[in-house]
Amino acid sequence: MLYARAITLRNCGRFTVVASDFGSDYRTQTHVTSEALYASLTRGATWKPHLIDLKNDSYAFTETYDIPKMPIWFLPALFLVNGSYRLPDDHLDSNAFNVVNEFYPSTSKCFAFKKGNLEEKPRPYHVPTYGTIQAIKPDHRLVTYAFSLRKELLEGFADGQTFILGKKRTMFQIVELSEVVEGLWKNGICGTSWLELPPNYGSKFQQLQILSATMRYIIVKGLTKDNATYIEFMIDSKSICMPDFYWE
Repeated sequence: MLYARAITLRNCGRFTVVASDFGSDYRTQTHVTSEALYASLTRGATWKPHLIDLKNDSYAFTETYDIPKMPIWFLPALFLVNGSYRLPDDHLDSNAFNVVNEFYPSTSKCFAFKKGNLEEKPRPYHVPTYGTIQAIKPDHRLVTYAFSLRKELLEGFADGQTFILGKKRTMFQIVELSEVVEGLWKNGICGTSWLELPPNYGSKFQQLQILSATMRYIIVKGLTKDNATYIEFMIDSKSICMPDFYWE
């Protein structure tokens, strides 16, 4: 049996996830990935400490977290304003930044330790020293759906719980929870909710809409091809359809 539950969170501070950098004009995503939600809403309970090799890092999420120890997963969470997934400008703001070297007040130099000695070097040309960074203003709603084979993991969430999310460590709070529901296996055409999938999975849809795309994933919803196997959950009178390839 597979169980599901809707979770609505609000951001208690300004939230930033860099989506693009036009010179030094940073824009933020208006969604949060499944992996980031797992890390946050499980409080990092299954994180596997390891040395990070930047040169050979595989970016494999399953090598960073031991998911079988806490088998729970989340759909990508989207900020909502009046039912829209795209936030209007008055719900976003930009803050100016100016980087000053912490060793010496300058924006033209950088320092690095080499064999125990501190060396002064010119600032790398690709490192911006000033610009703007966009953020989502506080008290916006973020909606996700949690899934698990273990019902008790979903029942552990409670109204008012707080979590830390994102590299900026923004606090989020649960403000609404649905009942825990059991899914039913079906066959046919599945009209999905927003899913996070590898980019090549677009071929599994006959119709689709893409909210965001990176080299690692696409945030997509649409109609699957005929004779798909899927799980359907009825949550607050809304059908949540999960095709079998989502679990591959």
